[in-house]
This record gives sequence, C-alpha cells and structure tokens, in this order.
Amino acid sequence: MRFELVFDKDIYNEQMDVLFDLAWKRKISYHKNSQYLGFVLIFIGAIMIYKRPNIFGFGHVLLFSGLSTLIPFVYYYFKVKYNYKKTSVLRSKEIEINEDLKEFVFEFTEKSFIMNAGKHSISINWEEFLMHLVKENNLILITKDYQSYILGEIEVGRVDFQKVISFVKEKVKT
Repeated sequence: MRFELVFDKDIYNEQMDVLFDLAWKRKISYHKNSQYLGFVLIFIGAIMIYKRPNIFGFGHVLLFSGLSTLIPFVYYYFKVKYNYKKTSVLRSKEIEINEDLKEFVFEFTEKSFIMNAGKHSISINWEEFLMHLVKENNLILITKDYQSYILGEIEVGRVDFQKVISFVKEKVKT
C-alpha cells in the first residue's frame, strides 16, 4: 500500500498532541489528583501542630506525608511544562521544514515500512517495530529505539485506514 500525503500543519499539530498525551497524560493526571491530597494533609497537619504540638507527633506525620505527595506534583508540573515548551519549539522548526517539502510518501510493503520525505527516504523492517497503537484515529508505529511514525485516518480515508491497521497488526507483533 502506498499513500502520497500532503503536509498539513493542523493535522501535524493534532498528531503531536496525541503523542505528547501518550507520553505524559497518565503521570499528569496521577500527580494532579495527588496534589489535592497533599494540600489537605499539609493543612490538617499544620492545624494539629498549631493547636496541640505534642500529641504523639501525628501532625508532623501528616505534614510530612502531605509534602511527600506534593513535591512529586511540583516536580512533574515543571518537567511537563519544560518538555511541552521544548516540543513546541521543535514543532515550529519541523513545520517550517515540512512546509517546504509539502509531499510525503508512506509505503507499507511485505518486508518493511518505507517513508519518503523530499530527498530523504527511510526503510524500516517490520521486525524493528516494538509496537503499534491506534489513538484518536491515528496509527502510531513505535520502533525499538522509540522513534515514532504516525498516520491519521483523515489523511488516508476510513477504508484505507482500516486496511492499514489490519496489515500492521499482521506485521507488528506486540
């Protein structure tokens, strides 16, 4: 199967958001929910220490527990914010480069996956792929060195997209 695709900035941004969410969404939601617990434990611990500072040190335990749940949230908040900023800079550079190329070719053969972008060509054997995912009508192929390739249903059409998914399921064993 061979698909000649035209670069679209909006589709590219949506696909990169899918990849970013795939990498960070679970940690963000976990630590976002743990921040509430951290604030509650710190508040209760501070009140217990303020009202009765010498009652078995339970206020100190709550204060320590609250801080230990709140610190990872702060760490991941800044880490995710930094990574999102970094990826947005890389996105803008990638968009500038790809708007000049305009045309991409994705080819799915029996032996390998081939992608052509301008003068550059990449051929990857199916054994080199670690896994495939279908998220938000996008097929994501991930190699063993964690390089990802993404193809959207909007780019190839619903019927061809289903054909590609069934073909990739045969070739990439997860």
